[in-house]
Amino acid sequence: MTDAPRLTTRLALGWAKRQARRFPPQPMEPLPPDTTARILVVNTTGIGDTIFCTAPIADLRKSFPNAVIDAFIDRRRIGLLSGNPHLNDVVVYPGKFKSMRATIRTLREKAYDVAIIQHANDPDVVPMVASARPKHMVGYENHTFSQLYGIARERFDKATGHTIDSRLGLCKAIGANGEHWHMELYPSEMDTQGAKDLLAEFGLTGVAPIALNIGGSAPRKRWPATHWDALARLLSERGLPAIFLGGPEDSLAGEMIREHIGDADNMHFAVGRLDLGGVVALLSLCRAHVSGDTGLLHAGYARDVPSVALFGPDDPSWTGPYPKQAKSVVIRPPRSEWPDGYDTGKDKTGELMKLIGAQDVMTALDTLGAIQ
Repeated sequence: MTDAPRLTTRLALGWAKRQARRFPPQPMEPLPPDTTARILVVNTTGIGDTIFCTAPIADLRKSFPNAVIDAFIDRRRIGLLSGNPHLNDVVVYPGKFKSMRATIRTLREKAYDVAIIQHANDPDVVPMVASARPKHMVGYENHTFSQLYGIARERFDKATGHTIDSRLGLCKAIGANGEHWHMELYPSEMDTQGAKDLLAEFGLTGVAPIALNIGGSAPRKRWPATHWDALARLLSERGLPAIFLGGPEDSLAGEMIREHIGDADNMHFAVGRLDLGGVVALLSLCRAHVSGDTGLLHAGYARDVPSVALFGPDDPSWTGPYPKQAKSVVIRPPRSEWPDGYDTGKDKTGELMKLIGAQDVMTALDTLGAIQ
């Protein structure tokens, strides 16, 4: 089983080489502002990456108001792009090697002029898009399937810009402005009402709580339960209501934190209670947001919620708030405080996250004007 991913990638690469010989990538001239081209934006990865992708989508719409702009995204991220006014349609990626023929048929019927590969890790994604025969494909030159791209751009790295800058570079390559850095999320009226109903259930009607997002894709990104407990007690002492958020996968961690907190007043738990659209709507109703480096952090930024971002070893200049983002404070332990011989790959307990204290977060919230 361990060899399966490598095998599938090799098979996909073999197909891509044959495809590139059979249908050589075509050079592309920049699109004019009045183009009616059909553009597909491909981003089939995680929550944070999907939210990052909303900035280039908005840039494309601003640059090409008459174009048809669709997105190809993971089925689990639909709630993040539903209702996005910059998109004409959303095509669902059903999952690795699932419903490939039907998906290719759907993409082919759309007859795209340009497919922009923003982020695609699974080995079937780019071959499916290529099989739909868009006139041009655009992506990064270091991507596994770059031989299929008529335009292959250098990808920025942590030393040269934010990940959004790198994504905007692909838009610029086809003639877009490449300037719209702000992420965009549009919760539906149903999502907003669901969030309001949940706040009413907690007795918070008309009250803007502080959102505390406990999620994290890896242990090195998670703030410990004891630290959330300490922060909850500090907020409670100030009479500030807070609501804990997270996905269904965070339910166990949420229960651990609930046990730690015990009788602290004004602390409420909505971990796993809402879908993605509902959480985005709930964030929009909060006075501030505290989160580690995870997808919901960027949802807060997309809604301009004053946010405190907790970072461990990962570089916030790459995946943290965009430099122009307002109302943001990043807390990251300085390297002088890192344990000797610290190894990110071996960090299973959030060693660096433990160095961020609850009082540090309170100070950041005060800086943002959230606890006055």
